[in-house]
Amino acid sequence: MTATRCERFGQIEVGVIEHEGREFSALGASVVGNSVTGYLRSDDGQHVLTTWCGQTFLACRSEVIERYWNDSLALMFRLTKRRFIVGYALADNGMLFRGELVTDSDEDDARRHACYLSDRFAELDAEDELEVC
Repeated sequence: MTATRCERFGQIEVGVIEHEGREFSALGASVVGNSVTGYLRSDDGQHVLTTWCGQTFLACRSEVIERYWNDSLALMFRLTKRRFIVGYALADNGMLFRGELVTDSDEDDARRHACYLSDRFAELDAEDELEVC
């Protein structure tokens, strides 16, 4: 039998899977300083960020800045007071989102930062794929 649960430690979530008497865990959603990690879900055409266990933790206006050839996305979430969360997701529903809080910025700067971060994370993902092969 397989069971899953989430444990929270401040603003860090750990997802735990119990399978055949053994436990496996991995970091889930987190907010550490300006770094934001979560999981992407599409909700009525808008993207929201969820925890590993599927609970919504950020639902605000979102924009896909760029969709790459491998279905990964550069995203921007608009907050209030010239703040944005920008970053990169491997694809749509259920996929990992890695990003940053950008403060005191206009939309164009936030979009550029989303593309910059996405390019950096895409490079890291490509290196990981090469190491696996």
